Amino acid sequence: MHRPEPMAQFFNRVAQGYDQHVSEGQQTGGLDGKNILAQHLPAGARDVLDLGCGTGLELPAIFARCPQARVLGIDLAEDMLAILHKRCAGFDVQTLCMSYFDYDYPPERFDAVISVMSLHHFTPEQKLWLYQQAHSALKPGGVLLNCDYIIDSPLREKWNFARLRRMKAAPGSVHFDTPLCLKHEFKLLRQAGFPRAELLWQTKTTRLLSAIKQEQ
Repeated sequence: MHRPEPMAQFFNRVAQGYDQHVSEGQQTGGLDGKNILAQHLPAGARDVLDLGCGTGLELPAIFARCPQARVLGIDLAEDMLAILHKRCAGFDVQTLCMSYFDYDYPPERFDAVISVMSLHHFTPEQKLWLYQQAHSALKPGGVLLNCDYIIDSPLREKWNFARLRRMKAAPGSVHFDTPLCLKHEFKLLRQAGFPRAELLWQTKTTRLLSAIKQEQ
């Protein structure tokens, strides 16, 4: 059993071929999830935080729906971010090359916090903290949209984390998939302060979840 690559190293290595990999549908969901997510943004969304933005494949659809949007993207892989900036030249996009676990989330700053195929590498405890930060960073009525690899079986969750422990790798530090089941995702979102979470779209194991911060 080989130890997986560190996260940033893996995504920098695959950066040049990532767009083609997704576009050809080799990654479950292909471009559909990235484009469909934009349809569920608030029509007047102004400030958007993109967690694990990668090469920014989801951003053209977002700017088509919300041309006034200002996007802050966070990603570990500088080579992926270089592609994003070429793709989004002329749009209001800023990026931070860092872990989104190290970002200082400002209170009530964003109309939407989004993530596409990025959060399936973390433990429930890590994801709960991240969802709590997203909740705090959203304006009242703001939306969290997560399009990600989500499984059906709690037993499969445990099996994946057990494999990772046998490799003696810290969750989230390496590229290794540890998706949660839908019921678990909904529970974490409620614990983070969202009164309700909703499944908006799915194909195979890719699902788009929405959670709205309660209006004050």
